[in-house]
Amino acid sequence: MPSLRTLLAVSALLVSPLALAQSSLSVNWEWLKKHRCDNTSPALEISGIPEGTASLAVVMNDLDFQNKDRGGGTVPHAGGATASLPEGALGRYLGPCPNNFGTFGHDYSITVRALAADGQTELGRGSATRNFSASKAK
Repeated sequence: MPSLRTLLAVSALLVSPLALAQSSLSVNWEWLKKHRCDNTSPALEISGIPEGTASLAVVMNDLDFQNKDRGGGTVPHAGGATASLPEGALGRYLGPCPNNFGTFGHDYSITVRALAADGQTELGRGSATRNFSASKAK
């Protein structure tokens, strides 16, 4: 019977080339004051999208409220290394609504995963964090 060390070495050799080639996406957006307590997602700019990406899965979390899931959505990707998602593109999105908007606000993280045609294989991932408060939103 092979040792645990041998099994681990063999499994390391069997890692999918897709997993090794996973890329890091760049995620960017701008908060507007009109986004406060509004379920219209902000426009997103995504770059570094790897070849073979069929869809982009987006999730927003409120980092100051127990990492609360604020929804997102999955949108098709027609190809190319960049994508511009217009406002309102995410169907399950719950807008930022911090109770302390006038002072410190909350920090929100948006994570984007690039998915292959099977909808499961992750080809890339990226996230960014922005503060949403009266002093930061335009």
